[in-house]
Amino acid sequence: MIGNDTVLPAAQLPPVRLTEPMLYAVIRGSALLTAGSSEMRLVAGAGVWVPAGEVVEVRPAIGAVLIPVPARGEGLSGTTIVHIPSATVPALLSAFANALGHLDSAPSAPLTVRGTGQGPLTAPPMPRSDALGVLADALLASPATDLASAVCRAVPGWSLRTVQRRFRDETGWTIAAWRRRHRLRSGAELITAGRDLEWIAHHIGYASLAGFIRAFAEAAGVTPGQWRAGVATEGNLTAEIVVPDTEVGANRTWTRVNGSHVAVWAAIGPAELVIANRSISLSEGDAVIIPAGSRNELRIPPGSVLMPLGYRSALRGSIGAPLEPARIGGLGTLEMLEAVLATYTRVGVVGIDPDRGFSAALAGSRRAPVTPDDGKLAALANLFVRAPELRTCDAAARLGTSERELYRLVHARTGEPLAAWLRMLRMTRARNQLGDGETPTEVSRELGYAHLPAFSRAFRAVHGAGPSVLSVPNLKPTREAWGREQRVPASTL
Repeated sequence: MIGNDTVLPAAQLPPVRLTEPMLYAVIRGSALLTAGSSEMRLVAGAGVWVPAGEVVEVRPAIGAVLIPVPARGEGLSGTTIVHIPSATVPALLSAFANALGHLDSAPSAPLTVRGTGQGPLTAPPMPRSDALGVLADALLASPATDLASAVCRAVPGWSLRTVQRRFRDETGWTIAAWRRRHRLRSGAELITAGRDLEWIAHHIGYASLAGFIRAFAEAAGVTPGQWRAGVATEGNLTAEIVVPDTEVGANRTWTRVNGSHVAVWAAIGPAELVIANRSISLSEGDAVIIPAGSRNELRIPPGSVLMPLGYRSALRGSIGAPLEPARIGGLGTLEMLEAVLATYTRVGVVGIDPDRGFSAALAGSRRAPVTPDDGKLAALANLFVRAPELRTCDAAARLGTSERELYRLVHARTGEPLAAWLRMLRMTRARNQLGDGETPTEVSRELGYAHLPAFSRAFRAVHGAGPSVLSVPNLKPTREAWGREQRVPASTL
């Protein structure tokens, strides 16, 4: 499963200690992943599930595409290599989209990775009885010792046949298989430590190097040389992604007003954008740009996956209202997925321009001509995102206009009173900050509310529930695992 070797770039971010379990799935190219003291080379079709508490460093190769998603484990006790068939890519993308935090309802459960039985070189159990425990210790201490001699010393008076029967009853393994597995586990540790293969073979009781290599490859699915390189192949994949039998249900983004221009992409299936009381249909492979300051909501039918494609600051200029989406294609060559990963993670790809997706949506879509009011609305939205505590009179002064003009501008461009529009903008930021793990009290103070109840009433009016009641997932652990400690940028998702 290993193609041409590609020089791995320098680490994209310092090692991070995970506070939630994560799955790193490679769907193209290769990546080097270090979890604790283990270093693994992953290729397309392989991934690694890493439990919470482990220290992880991820280095994708140039041209690699790696999808990092939170994932719970079933039957897993530690870092585990995972089989990533191409059919599971839609489930991975759906989990990644959920982890971005832009959907109105959180998934009922995160992605699940399930162990597929005994992994390569996992330790078989020790016998339950004291007598056979003494025998097992003796076999582990002297890998090359003769079994009959070990039985005579450890359990005198027992026949070899009785020992073999009772050993299997207590462990589920024959003595020969149990002993061979422990010998090979010892060999694997010595390989990782850099010892010479021929020395290892004789040390653990093999008469020849060739015999050791054959036994090791049969048990581990890889040769000793591949094990030393930390290569993940089909032969040593020990867990699988559990894909629900039912397709992804209908969903929507929560209604918001963004402080930046945001591009969205229908990666799988159709979607519908509702913006300023207009509806724009997106077919699979379509992308559209939502101008800063526009009230919007995206409706996602069952089976579809919609993803934010990128963003651009409103300070870089205004963008006209969308009329027709751009046809940029579905997953296909993975170019747009690369742009998503480059924008929202630092571990998914390397050397990709995060602006790629936004530029493609901008170039291919049809939009209304830009008016001076478009620029003013975008600037106003960006100003309030950066300084949400501002009074409208102070905002007007900073923009060199009158407060009356702001009232006229917002109503003319959005159809809403300034107070309602401003509340939506502030509560968009508030929900993002709650997703960053901040408390309602902290968010309330930052937004300029004198009292928490006043903030809670404003939040409830927009989102339908108070900040302490609404189920807003804490996205900070995921963003840290992606190399993004904060949202990118505020109020874009």
